[in-house]
This record gives sequence, C-alpha cells and structure tokens, in this order.
Amino acid sequence: MMAIQTSKERQNLAAVLGAPKERLTTVSRPIPTPGPSELVVRNYAIAANPVDWKMQDYGFAIKEYPTVLGSDACGVVTAIGPSVTRFQVGDRVTGFAGVIVSNDLNHGAWQTYTILKEIATMKIPDHMTYEEGSVFPMGMATAGMALFYNLGIPRPSRETSAQQSGFLVWGASSSVGSSAVQLARNLGFRVFATASPAHHQYLRSLGAFEVFDYRDPDVVDKIAASARSAGTPIHLGFDTITEGDTAQRCADIVLACGGEKLVLVGPWPSTETKPEGIEISMPLAAKLFTDQAQLGAWLFNEYLQNALSNGSIVPAPRIEVAGGGIAAAQKALDRLKAGVSGRKLVVTLADAE
Repeated sequence: MMAIQTSKERQNLAAVLGAPKERLTTVSRPIPTPGPSELVVRNYAIAANPVDWKMQDYGFAIKEYPTVLGSDACGVVTAIGPSVTRFQVGDRVTGFAGVIVSNDLNHGAWQTYTILKEIATMKIPDHMTYEEGSVFPMGMATAGMALFYNLGIPRPSRETSAQQSGFLVWGASSSVGSSAVQLARNLGFRVFATASPAHHQYLRSLGAFEVFDYRDPDVVDKIAASARSAGTPIHLGFDTITEGDTAQRCADIVLACGGEKLVLVGPWPSTETKPEGIEISMPLAAKLFTDQAQLGAWLFNEYLQNALSNGSIVPAPRIEVAGGGIAAAQKALDRLKAGVSGRKLVVTLADAE
C-alpha cells in the first residue's frame, strides 16, 4: 500500500548542518516519503530549542553529517504511511521531530517538509495558530517524561484529587518549565516555581501556586517554608535549567521537606557531591518514542490533544517570531544561544517555500 499524498508538491528548503560547528546553509532537498507509521508535514512554524545550537556547536547526538536539526514542527499533513490511523492528509498538527533519535535528516524540523512519527504527533485546534502549536512538542515531551516516568506520577483519571506533596519547578518560564507547571497543576499539585520577577504573574496564570525570584539568596528557605506552611511540603522537584548551582538548590529544597525525588534536565555537576536521601535522575524525551512508546502515544495522541482542545493546556511560554523562512533558522539559534528569557523563538514559513 502506497503513502497517500497531495497532488501538488513544492520544493523542500532545509537548513542543513554540513559539518561540525558549521553555520547552517539553506539548500533544496527532496520531499521525503513516510514510512509505515509516519507522516509528512508541510511546516508553517518551527520553534527553536537550546538543544539545537548545542548540537550545532558540540556535535551532541549527531552520528553523521550532513544533518537537519530541530524538534518542534507545526503544519499540515501532506502524506501518511499505510499504518497511520489517527491522521489524514489535511490535518493541522504539531509534533516532535525525531532526528535526535533517528539521525535521519528527513526527521529534522528545520525544513519545509518533515517526517513525524504518528505517536509523536497531535492535532491542534482550529483556533490555534501554527506559531502557537509549535511551542509544545519537545517541551511537553521532556516535562511528560519527567513527571510520568522519572517521578512515577500516575496518569490522570477523570477525577483529579489534590496531591499531598508540593511540586517544585525551577526555571518555570522556560519552555520545559511552563510545560511542567501546567502538567503538574492538572495533576493536582500545588506548584512552587522560580523565575525572574517579570514572569511571576504570567506563571501564576498558568497555574503556579507561588513564584519566587531565583536570584534571591534566601530562595531555598523561602520555598521550603512556603510549601510547609501551605501543608504541601515539596517531595518532588524538576530543575529545568541545571546550570551553575540550580541542581544543588533544588536538592536542598526537596531535602528540607523530607526528600524524595528530583529530576534534572542536565547531569548533576561533576564538581559537587550528589546528596543522599533523594533520588536524582534525568528525563530523556526521546524515550517516549522508543522504549516508552506507549506512554508517548498516550501523551501526544490522547492527553495533550484533548488538553489543547479543552483549554486545560495552553501555548506557553510567550511566542516571539524570530524571522520568516528557513534561512532565518541560524538567526534564531544565535539569539537563543545568546540568551532568551520567558520567550519561545519561532520561525514562520510562507506558502511560497
């Protein structure tokens, strides 16, 4: 059985990384053909992630060149493989492009046409823009892996009851952080978050119970005291930054509340002794589409798709368009590397590409 395709095909412009540490070059590539459980999506918005520039600079997770980077692709399905059952040509979707797993440049997001796995894709509501849809995939995959796998939190039932533990999100204004805030809130947790003061009100609107300035020298004691006072001491934490002393500070907060589990987006600092009395792990988002594929399919095809429709999950963080066209990819990565706070950088693609 052949893949179903639209009749009109256009060129596939791609931001190609030709060799380690090279700048991205815009080239024309063949439009890919989907495998049995894959879709081809014509992208209209692509979001930048920190891992993109880190892969470019350090060769992280790249086995061969040339390659196409990028994880967050949002657009319209133009072709489906013969085993695909949840999607059809014309669906508006967003998905986790899996080049970081497959090392197949057809699976990179920074091009006009990207292959997505069915279990890593979700439909977006008609009212949602492509720019809004592009912010979800990698952030939600990372947060979902942290909460449902690393921390072992049960999947939500129809009736969600209040959790006995508080939940710490360090770096809540980031893409992963704002995803974690919303997921934890939906699971019944009181969320204690850190961010720059400029983002505090926004994070409360996403469901954070209390927000603290991470630069406050007394922030560890203040968060632990607030959680205990609220009757929800923090036994579960998620450091979505893991730079400098953030891992140690998060561990101190959880330990001050009795200790249990802490997830870090990066490794524990090699210069610091890992504390006892707390389980520390890292979430690997790509596992949702390999050995944790059942969890990935539930998260993307069911939970998140429904949550976007009913409004219990909203696009976050705030979006900033960093340019138009595939050629703007390098500019977006450069800006992200230089430092962006509380914003998701998105590149838009026009019909002519």
